[in-house]
Amino acid sequence: MAALKITRRDRDDGVVLVLSGEIDMAAEEQFNRAVREAVDARPQGRLVLDFTKLAFIDSSGLRVLIQAHKAAKAAGGSLAVASVSDRIARLLHVTAIDTRVPVFPSVEAALAAPQESSSAS
Repeated sequence: MAALKITRRDRDDGVVLVLSGEIDMAAEEQFNRAVREAVDARPQGRLVLDFTKLAFIDSSGLRVLIQAHKAAKAAGGSLAVASVSDRIARLLHVTAIDTRVPVFPSVEAALAAPQESSSAS
């Protein structure tokens, strides 16, 4: 499996984490740490996970994604996913994660979208 590489881009309109490779049990802690640090750095901001170069995500990665979404909302911010492959889009749909975590066609679309207000998640 390809190692996970995470690149953080701080922008005026939010934080973008570019994920490259695969998120599996071996990369779960690295993914969790990166999203927690991004939420802690800008608790009321917008966090966008750029999945353009993400090849695979397993159940451990999906669990971190849900936890990060809850943490961002609890802090007064938001989390969104952008640029997912068809395969990962199907996975997010089958698991109904796409009904809780907004999915956008691009990072720019995610950053331009109105930020969700705090509501039940």
